Amino acid sequence: MSGDDERGVPSDAFRKGEDVYLIYNFEDVAFHWENASGRVFRRFKGTGRESETVHSNRLFTDAQIGGRLATREEYERY
Repeated sequence: MSGDDERGVPSDAFRKGEDVYLIYNFEDVAFHWENASGRVFRRFKGTGRESETVHSNRLFTDAQIGGRLATREEYERY
């Protein structure tokens, strides 16, 4: 998938009982919403590091509106 596919993440993706991975190329950030705990993690492109963030984080909200769904593999490579 490319940045052209970034049209937002359907809200039902968060109700399927699975982890959700998002990519938001506009800000070079990817997110992982962990279904079991409700925690949100993020990775900035090329850093190789992951950190926890809050649900109200502006970039997380922007990624839901203007990003795209991703696979776990895409997230881990980001």
